[in-house]
Amino acid sequence: MKPIKLFFAIVVTLLPFACGVKHEPKEYLRKALGNVERIKVAGYELEEKVKAPYEKNWNSVRRNKYIEQDNPQDTTIGASALHYDGDGHILSVYDGTNYAYFHHDEKRIVVKDFLDAQSRSLPFHTYRPPFFNYVKSLIRYILTTNDSISLDVEESKEDYIYKLSIHEERQVEFFGRAYKMPENPDITSEEDAYTYYTLWIRKSDTLPYRYLREMSHNVSDVTCHQAEWSEDAIDSPIAAMDYILLHKNYKVHYVGKRNTYKEAELNERLIGKAAPEWTLKDMNGKAISLSSLRGKPTIINLTGLGCRPCVQAYPELVELSKHFNVVSIESWGKSAQSLRDYAAHHKITYPMLLGEDNVLNDYVGTYRGVPVFFYLDENHIVHKVDRGYGKGMISQSIEKLGWK
Repeated sequence: MKPIKLFFAIVVTLLPFACGVKHEPKEYLRKALGNVERIKVAGYELEEKVKAPYEKNWNSVRRNKYIEQDNPQDTTIGASALHYDGDGHILSVYDGTNYAYFHHDEKRIVVKDFLDAQSRSLPFHTYRPPFFNYVKSLIRYILTTNDSISLDVEESKEDYIYKLSIHEERQVEFFGRAYKMPENPDITSEEDAYTYYTLWIRKSDTLPYRYLREMSHNVSDVTCHQAEWSEDAIDSPIAAMDYILLHKNYKVHYVGKRNTYKEAELNERLIGKAAPEWTLKDMNGKAISLSSLRGKPTIINLTGLGCRPCVQAYPELVELSKHFNVVSIESWGKSAQSLRDYAAHHKITYPMLLGEDNVLNDYVGTYRGVPVFFYLDENHIVHKVDRGYGKGMISQSIEKLGWK
């Protein structure tokens, strides 16, 4: 695409960064921070690996390209970013006002304008900043914080490796600067509130190129490759609307605005009708069919690994599985191994199944928001559909249906 080529034509100036400096940990970090602060626009590839702490393997490994730009007009993150794949297809764009992510197979764009109630309640934009902005915030925090922290430094042939442990009651995350995260109902002990960061800085140019972020709900390992940068700001700032307008035949949906079409689709298509039949494999490779669950009411839960409201629903579903048929279908395409690790960690005793697109399409179309709950009678007629989760919600729905 021409806009991408234009950016890359600009991102060509290599900065003469300091190197060969005697290592004093805090002083070296200040030099690294000064180098990062000089970067006004950058292009690079990111290798991003993600898993839960209890998982043996990474459940997501991806490598995509980014263009990052300083954005002083954005008083939250302070940077704009364009994210695209190796073929030049836009995956997402953030400009400080809008965060748009593109679903090309569905010809749909989801836009977060941060005007919804949840966004307005937070002091930051819920958007993971681009690489150099993120590590800049991390280094500033290490150098200036009054929080209880410990910092260890290791040295390899090519790098200095900074290992940060944050000893606070709430987890610390970076959205343009450090923030103490809101209370998380999934964190039930001080041991769960840990925050660890590891930062790799190359000796050759005194620049960070990798960070590891470890929290009780997520571990992410991010490495920046093939970076080119310039200390000169460019005249054409990244603007999300430009890329939205390039896709005129795509439907645009704003997060937080009621999607009446999807709600109607969920309720009108299935309620009062027989639930679509399926046969899916569980996390151990055993095939389970919906028809095998006839004879008593069944609750079908569409879930996703990494969905926090989903986690809150599992204890209630486990208890209800003693009286009803309960199955959860993983809807975000995770592996069987990830599902096994996940079920063991959350003590899920009922069947967890690997979703397939044809089955998910039968139930919710292309919509993949979770959790969703379908309530089927003993003959598998759908009586009710719930989206989202609140404590005790499933039991209340069952009570209203008169099921015992």
